[in-house]
Amino acid sequence: MCEKSAKKPCKFGRIKPGGPPALRLAIPAGLVIATVIGIVLQSAPIFPHNTMNAWLRALLIGVCVAPASIALVWAVVVDRSTVPGAIPNPEHSVEFTWYDQAAKDSFHLLLAGTGLGATLTSFWLPPMVSWTLIAVFAFAALVFAVSYLVRRES
Repeated sequence: MCEKSAKKPCKFGRIKPGGPPALRLAIPAGLVIATVIGIVLQSAPIFPHNTMNAWLRALLIGVCVAPASIALVWAVVVDRSTVPGAIPNPEHSVEFTWYDQAAKDSFHLLLAGTGLGATLTSFWLPPMVSWTLIAVFAFAALVFAVSYLVRRES
C-alpha cells in the first residue's frame, strides 16, 4: 500500500499546515455571520416595516454581506504559509512601501486640503461647509494623535 506523505496543496490555503482547508471553516462561519447581520439590520428601525416581508429583507441583506463576511473569516483563520504564491514577509515588499508612502502623502494632503478649504470656504460659502471641513480636519488629526500615542507606548 502506498500512503500519501503530504496533503494535496489547497488553492486558498489551510487553517494550519496539514490542517483542513481554510474555506471549509470560512464559508459556513461567514454565512452564519451574514445571517446574523441580516437579521439584526432587518430588525433595526431604519427600515419601514411595511414595505417588504421581514424574512426577505433579512435574506437580501445577508446575501449582500455574505462575500465580505466569508472573506473576513478566511483572512482571520488562514495560515499564510499554506497559501500558494504568498510571500513570507509582505511588509518588506515594494508594493507595501508604495502603499505606505501613498498613505502618508494622502494623509498630509488631507490635512492641508481641509485646513485650506475650511479657511477659504469661511469667506465665500455657507458656514456649514466650513464647519464640515473643520470637523474632517479635527477627526483626522485626532486619529493621528491617538495612533501616534499608541505606537509610542508599544
